[in-house]
Amino acid sequence: MEADLSGFNIDAPRWDQCTFLGRVKHFFNITDPRTVLVPERELDWAKVMVEKSRMGVVPPGTQVEQLLYAKKLYDSAFHPDTGEKMNVIGRMSFQVPGGMIITGFMLQFYRTMPAVIFWQWVNQSFNALVNYTNRNAASPTSGRELHPWWAAGYPLLLWLLLTVSTSQ
Repeated sequence: MEADLSGFNIDAPRWDQCTFLGRVKHFFNITDPRTVLVPERELDWAKVMVEKSRMGVVPPGTQVEQLLYAKKLYDSAFHPDTGEKMNVIGRMSFQVPGGMIITGFMLQFYRTMPAVIFWQWVNQSFNALVNYTNRNAASPTSGRELHPWWAAGYPLLLWLLLTVSTSQ
């Protein structure tokens, strides 16, 4: 028996966003680390399903669960402002596993100052990539605005490396 999807709104929140629990469920749904492992083909299918649902043209036999899963994949992999597929490493669903890997390296390689500086730089670069990937794309950011902030860390890194190497 087919479900009646005529009144289904794919953009309506699945959980009540006026409650803390509803917002937490929504957050955990779109930041699910398992979505990082989903193949590109399935992400493209999810985008098509979401777009068709928005137009009111759902393929026959489609179940509500399939649409909700497609929406989960779409929200986790495509930018809300541009609709473009986001970089895997910059997605919010990769934030926890990526951060755990980097933290593991930071805890493992703490014995020398160059290693500490390097892993701090990797951590900050990862955080910058996540922030850039999830930026508000409705307000464009020029390369001129990004370059000074991106490059600012290199003189500091060079200074720290020179200071450490001359003090030993």
